[in-house]
Amino acid sequence: MQPREYKPRSVRELLTEMKDTSDLMVDLAYAALLYENDELANLVHDLEKKMDELMYTIRIMAAVAARNVKEANKITGILQVASSAEAISNATGDMADLITMDIGIHPVIKDALRAADEKIIKLEVSAGSALDGRALHDVRLPSSIGVWVMAIKRENKWIAPITKEIQILAGDELVAKGPLYGMKIFCQMAGSAPESFSTGGLKQLRRQLSKMRDLSDIAVDLAYSSLMLGSVDVAEDVREMEEAFNKFNYKAWLNTLKIASKEKRNIARLNSVLQMVKCMEKITDAADSIVDVVIRKIELHPIFAEALSETVEKICRVKISAGSRFDNKTLEKLNLWGTVGVYVLVIRRGNKHVITPGGNVRLKADDIVTVRGSFEGIEKFQKEACTVCEPLCAVKP
Repeated sequence: MQPREYKPRSVRELLTEMKDTSDLMVDLAYAALLYENDELANLVHDLEKKMDELMYTIRIMAAVAARNVKEANKITGILQVASSAEAISNATGDMADLITMDIGIHPVIKDALRAADEKIIKLEVSAGSALDGRALHDVRLPSSIGVWVMAIKRENKWIAPITKEIQILAGDELVAKGPLYGMKIFCQMAGSAPESFSTGGLKQLRRQLSKMRDLSDIAVDLAYSSLMLGSVDVAEDVREMEEAFNKFNYKAWLNTLKIASKEKRNIARLNSVLQMVKCMEKITDAADSIVDVVIRKIELHPIFAEALSETVEKICRVKISAGSRFDNKTLEKLNLWGTVGVYVLVIRRGNKHVITPGGNVRLKADDIVTVRGSFEGIEKFQKEACTVCEPLCAVKP
């Protein structure tokens, strides 16, 4: 076996690519499960190989850079975070295996993914539609309707990751994520019939799986955020989410076993439920490993925060000022995904946290809101949320 070729690259470039790639893999793995799509599963495996190469390169660079104990201590934190990103990658590869190994996906998994706060959709762009012939950066989907295009299939070949300069063409098959409101507009822009997000039976298990998917996604987002902000508070939020996830985890296993004892159909497919739960647990554990760096106050090289600030999606904490347009308004009325281009992950109110808040939750003055979105969306949210924003975050174009 030939040794891998080492190609020198900047640490910043490597870390940015690792985070973006692991994020993309999670979304595509869920899309592969939702549509039981072999091509998407194979795309996840291709990205997993890419992550292996990135991890190999960063380990070589760490070994070369560690000239003394002080430098080694700084690099330890980077390696721990990089290993966590690799663990997320491996978990998504395991999810993709459920498709490629033809295990069979239980309907409750698809229902849970449809019921999750962040929707996934696959559609074909029609000739003459609003998207036909337009570059992604021109239509500004993330900041206008909160929709992110993750992959494009063109002439039987998948393109992922994609750049904002890429032009969308008629006949392209797009895989995207976003809120229900944004997805409806997105379908109209593509000239495609809206997809149904209705769900079937096994309501309790579906709700548990849906919550676990949302919690694992948000835990990873906030874990990286805690590093960017150097915030132990945000890191502790992730620890609380892991505890909440573990409770759902126990209930999901118990529910699945109960269903298996009663159900005469789809018993073999229930195995896919337990396998998916294990994968989501690995992703959540990886998030916990990331915040461990913050909680133990491991010194990180400044290049690390700079790398995270250049990732595709940004995360920020903003304090709501009294009298701002968000004060005393419900999330449903504000429709932040559609009007601003940000998604509310957590609201901190005093000593309490509201995780994945619903549309009926009302923002109040002095709430500290953690949001995710494009650079433009976060910048807009900061300006509208407060007269003078506290220095809780820093984002770069």
